[in-house]
Amino acid sequence: MRRYLPLSALLTLALASAAGAQNAPVYKDKSQPVPVRVADLLQRMTNEEKVRELSEDWGIPGNDRLGIPALSKAEATHGFGYGTGATIFPQALGLAATWDTKVANDVGDVTGQECLEANTYQAWCPVLDVARDPRWGRMEETYGEDPYLVSRMGVSWIKAYQSHNLIATPKHFAAHGGPLGGRDSNDVGYSERVMREVYLVPFRAAFEEGKAGAVMNAYSTWVDGVPCAESQDLLFGILRQEWGFDGFVVSDCGSIDNIYTKFGVSQDKVDAARKAIEAGVSCNCGDTYKQFLLTAVQSGQVSQKTLDFAVGRILTVIFRLGLFERPMTKTKWEWKDNPNWDSPPHRQVSLNEARESIVLLKNTGVLPLSKTIGSVAVIGPSADEAQLGDYSTHAKPGQLITVLAGVKAAVSSNTTVNYAKGCDHTGASTAGFDEAIKAAQASDVSILVLGDKSEVTTGENYDRANLDLPGVQQQLLEAVAKVGKPVILVLVAGKPTTIGWAAEHVPAIVETWFPGEEGGHATADVLFGDYNPGGRLPVTFPRSADQLPLYYNYKPSGRAYNYLDQSFTPLYRFGYGLSYTKFAYSNLKVTPPSSPTGSATVTADVTNTGLRAGDEVAQLYINHPVSSVVTPVMELKGFRRVHLDPNQTATVTFTLTPYALSVLNKNLDRVLEAGAVRILVGGASPAALTGDEQKTKIGYAAPDQGVMGTLQIKTPLAAKFAYALQTPASAARQKQFQATVRVRNAGGMTDIGEVQLFANGERLGSQRFELAAGEDKLLAFPVTLAKAGGATLTASGKYTMATRAIVVK
Repeated sequence: MRRYLPLSALLTLALASAAGAQNAPVYKDKSQPVPVRVADLLQRMTNEEKVRELSEDWGIPGNDRLGIPALSKAEATHGFGYGTGATIFPQALGLAATWDTKVANDVGDVTGQECLEANTYQAWCPVLDVARDPRWGRMEETYGEDPYLVSRMGVSWIKAYQSHNLIATPKHFAAHGGPLGGRDSNDVGYSERVMREVYLVPFRAAFEEGKAGAVMNAYSTWVDGVPCAESQDLLFGILRQEWGFDGFVVSDCGSIDNIYTKFGVSQDKVDAARKAIEAGVSCNCGDTYKQFLLTAVQSGQVSQKTLDFAVGRILTVIFRLGLFERPMTKTKWEWKDNPNWDSPPHRQVSLNEARESIVLLKNTGVLPLSKTIGSVAVIGPSADEAQLGDYSTHAKPGQLITVLAGVKAAVSSNTTVNYAKGCDHTGASTAGFDEAIKAAQASDVSILVLGDKSEVTTGENYDRANLDLPGVQQQLLEAVAKVGKPVILVLVAGKPTTIGWAAEHVPAIVETWFPGEEGGHATADVLFGDYNPGGRLPVTFPRSADQLPLYYNYKPSGRAYNYLDQSFTPLYRFGYGLSYTKFAYSNLKVTPPSSPTGSATVTADVTNTGLRAGDEVAQLYINHPVSSVVTPVMELKGFRRVHLDPNQTATVTFTLTPYALSVLNKNLDRVLEAGAVRILVGGASPAALTGDEQKTKIGYAAPDQGVMGTLQIKTPLAAKFAYALQTPASAARQKQFQATVRVRNAGGMTDIGEVQLFANGERLGSQRFELAAGEDKLLAFPVTLAKAGGATLTASGKYTMATRAIVVK
């Protein structure tokens, strides 16, 4: 067990050692421990300066008097989001559609490089909201509807980005991606169970695995009934105590002000500032801290300790990043004409991502097209207008490749390309239909490029009640189809589109999302066969918005599943995507763990049975046919994207830890239950069914879809926490001393717990924790007892306690 000197003793030693060093401030001595440097700097700052440090101004503002460097920030969901000319990657939902953590790593790496070029050290991303309702306009910024997929893509991006000594800021903590009705920042209304099973999962991974240095709170309310920006349960109990987060919290812009102005849970804005800073929010995007926090401190509503904690979290990150020692070789920001932005290697990363993100939804054989085709029509409002998604940098002239430009570059010199816009993205005008119909009539095939207009029909605060093609685009599609020539629908969209008519009448449908600066080349590569599409859906495509919310990992129903007037099943399911080749699965092997606390291994063979090389995304799903609580009909627990030549076979391997196989029981304890776990490995999520016994019936019908097996869990596992309470034998009345609770997990499962400390039955405080099997932790409580005589201290948890008698003199 590590033991540490108190911070006051460290500071005393550091001050003494620095006395002869030309009287340089301790905080400027990089040889000193970070806590010592923070403590020294805090005592030199005025409260006015501290409040200024907490008031966001394109990041954390600097302090010229003390030489505190600024910590500038950027939006970077798909590349550096400010200025002009940074590399523009496909929007985040497209990254998720690659199902490729290496691509996520590459994008995070390049984004980090380009942030450094802009003298920017913090990214307000990635968006780790699990997005289950595509009416929500910001779905485009997310990694989709599944907590495991979101976690894996997010952690890969964070690790790569932070490898450049930068900090990521996952958002929006928590459950921002599940607003009721799909309306941005609306109430979410979920239980703690749903939060822990779904919405908290990616954030836990971001902090425990990715070591993200900051986090942004959500606008909505937490399960304790208060806004996330003031929830101590969320921002201290879960974030800091359970997960060990020691970075700083950024408020989403205006969310502290909302405590008073929108939610009405504070008396005034001074009170709103108090509530936020007491919850541990350090950086205020907005003006509430700037205008009202100093008043709260001066009036005694906010303690000096609370203020210093918030400022100290920011200073800790600045010291860790080494910003005091980094030479300032650039101006504050460099947002344009940067020669190291959008370099050929960076454009290649964007192109690779765009190619891998494209999902082939339907193909009756019309694709791929021949490059020597006689003529092709390229029609639609997005045919010659690139759609980038929100939080995108401005493009330089010539930076964006449209679909029209990509097609022209792909076809032979003898091919005629006929272009017609047809209509706008929105509005009722059909004036361009005649030109589009003529282009289709004059061509062998028509490529219709339809969908969303960025920051008009999708994006932040652009929520829609339906998901149909906006404006008159559906009418344009039907009018061109009536010409009688083959039609290929290319969707450019920030979220799923309801395309039931197209699915029935159009020979080929390609989903490209918002494909970034190289989207036109990537789309043409797929259409003309230079790249075999291998993207898979990270979200469910509904038949209509009336089905929403609709997601693959639903829980069994107590009654029927279908509506009276339509099926509950989706048009295209999660994980789905076609290829120009075929794949088959075989030789599933499920190897049980070698010890009760060990991991199981799943392997399966994937063979390319077609005539073209291509990528397959092998996906591992599980379910629990029998469990103590209701669990989803299927859950994603692993995926591997593999490239296979014709007739080539690859073995994919997955590891299932006890934690991955566990459930939250009726007491919200994480347990591994004895019994069967179904294992399903295939190229998409198993198709949803109607009727009873879904968890035993859902599966793959043939080897070209996937293979199935069973893992038998013989030994149940749970955490078992033991407490040991340590105090002095005696203490002086009204004088503070420290009581320490040593918590040990003597069980076999990682879980969370809470210690409450009592003195003679009076509650003194509580602390939360998360411990893996075999781990222990010391929790320190400051205690002051008022009455002389004997006292009994009790450390109490859900299932155990420890007591200790103490004499108070």
